[in-house]
Amino acid sequence: MAVPGTMGKILFVDLASKEISEETPSDEVYLSYLGGYGLGAYYLYKLQKPGVDPLGPDNHLGFFTGLLTGTTAITGNRYIVVAKSPKTGTWGDANSGGTFGPAMKAAGFDGLIFQGASEEPVYLLLENGTARLVPADEWWGLDTNDLEDRVKQQYGKKAGLACIGPPGERMQLLSCIINDKGRAAGRSGLGAVMGSKKLKAIVAVGDAKVTMADAEGMKAAISKHRDFMREQGFFQVLSKYGTAGLTAASCASGDTPIKNWGGVPDDFPTASKISDDAVLDIQKKKFACWRCPIGCGGETIVEDGPYASHNHKPEYETLGAFGTMCLNDNLASINRCNEICNRAGLDTIATACTVAFAIECYENGLITDDDTGGLRLTWGNHEAIVAVTRQMADGTGFGGKVLGDGAKVAADRIGKGAEQYAIHVGGEEVPMHDPRLNPGLATSYKMDATPARHTQMSAWTLEGEFAPPGLFDKKLERYSTAGKGEAYRVIACNHHAVSAAGMCMFAWSNLKPQALIDSLSYTTGHPFTLDEIQQIGERIANLRIAFNLREGVRNVDIPVHGRLVGSPPLEAGPLAGITVDLDTQVKDYLAAMGWDTETGVPKPETLEGLGLDFVAADLHA
Repeated sequence: MAVPGTMGKILFVDLASKEISEETPSDEVYLSYLGGYGLGAYYLYKLQKPGVDPLGPDNHLGFFTGLLTGTTAITGNRYIVVAKSPKTGTWGDANSGGTFGPAMKAAGFDGLIFQGASEEPVYLLLENGTARLVPADEWWGLDTNDLEDRVKQQYGKKAGLACIGPPGERMQLLSCIINDKGRAAGRSGLGAVMGSKKLKAIVAVGDAKVTMADAEGMKAAISKHRDFMREQGFFQVLSKYGTAGLTAASCASGDTPIKNWGGVPDDFPTASKISDDAVLDIQKKKFACWRCPIGCGGETIVEDGPYASHNHKPEYETLGAFGTMCLNDNLASINRCNEICNRAGLDTIATACTVAFAIECYENGLITDDDTGGLRLTWGNHEAIVAVTRQMADGTGFGGKVLGDGAKVAADRIGKGAEQYAIHVGGEEVPMHDPRLNPGLATSYKMDATPARHTQMSAWTLEGEFAPPGLFDKKLERYSTAGKGEAYRVIACNHHAVSAAGMCMFAWSNLKPQALIDSLSYTTGHPFTLDEIQQIGERIANLRIAFNLREGVRNVDIPVHGRLVGSPPLEAGPLAGITVDLDTQVKDYLAAMGWDTETGVPKPETLEGLGLDFVAADLHA
């Protein structure tokens, strides 16, 4: 019998031969990795040879739910996509909510692993414990909204869909995977991996129930934790505004980068026009992921004008990237860019950051009207911002041909010193949180197995008052560098367990650590402890970084752009004069993790103590 909380099935799909098989992981594997990218890292590390082309047939692509996905746990609705990233050449993963994760479990599966590449477009149909590949020629070329509508008509309103749009089909590196017309597994360029395999979509249909070892115990525990969560101020902001409620305040504090990371709040005094109440003015209906008590999402409608749209509400990251980064305070245009990206299946962070990069290149004469086809890419020019985003979605013009694979690739194409304006870490554009305000972010951006990832928690959550109450009780001074390695280890590894289990980070930050312990224990029947969860998180962290090392990538060698760490420091604004001592932070983190402080390689005794002897054999042969 499978571990409660699981369906007991991992599906293996060879897209070249069309062969499909199943495997039931052992109880030990489920409980040691919790699902999500824990289980994903376990399988990909074992199955995949190092050095494969990320867009070639030998790259494995995995979709995984967590032990809590589809249960009554608070926000048990996440799924994670994993593969070698074509953007960074490292471990890649991308996390999404909505309804697809629970639908995948209801269809009878915990995880899917694709290998090979189909010669023709296909989709995978999961239906009440069965699976088959179906020709998708008629779906190829559809955007994600139109495909969602077609799937609901064909398979019913409860059918789950995860799919790519035309940029993914073209293997553009900015492409991502979309479900629910606007929930995105957005980072690492994994939509391009899906496109390289000619896999248009996964459709999940089923009515299986996820069993829990003690449903009544879970009900009582969750009621208590939910009451606590609703008292938290951050929960109340999210519930009312969604992440859009953060934009103006974050801009004023220096958290939100401005003018391609080179500006200060005085450069963008109109942030309120793209924040909180302004966004609610165009919101017509709230939206919540599957059984989520927070309900941070929403549907927006702009009725008239050149940017008329019906769309998911833009998130904070999208508002910052298309707004403050580009000095654009036209909310309707940002909403329209968000719709373009969602329908096309483009990562809004990476897309908008690439636009901001192009604007700075234009302003400095590296590209001209002749290059852009007449688009005047100037700061705040919302007409040009929307137009070039449309080109990136369509694969046409300057946007599609030069910018469509992100800032790093675009800088190589432009030349002329354009790389100085391409703000990325290892090839991944950087999200809308500034390490010059919360220095721990710099370590996260550099040292997590997925570079430039703000949703990997660390010491910065204490600096920014985002960590779960009681998880780490020692007070940290924001700009005191040494001694934060232990905080990074505790917080990051706890959050690795959360992500693997299928819980949303917004719930995590509003709950005490006991909520995760109770959720996993009542679901599985295994009496988890905080120490055990911490160890699981460390196991996942070590396995993800070992994937990079086996690929020949040492995170310690990945450069971080000077603007991210204040080198040189800003001369004005709330972050004036600040330079982050990243080297000290990184060494402190490596020591806390039991990794070599020069190479970043986990020590043999660290790996063996986590049950990763097979990794130790690879890294220390």
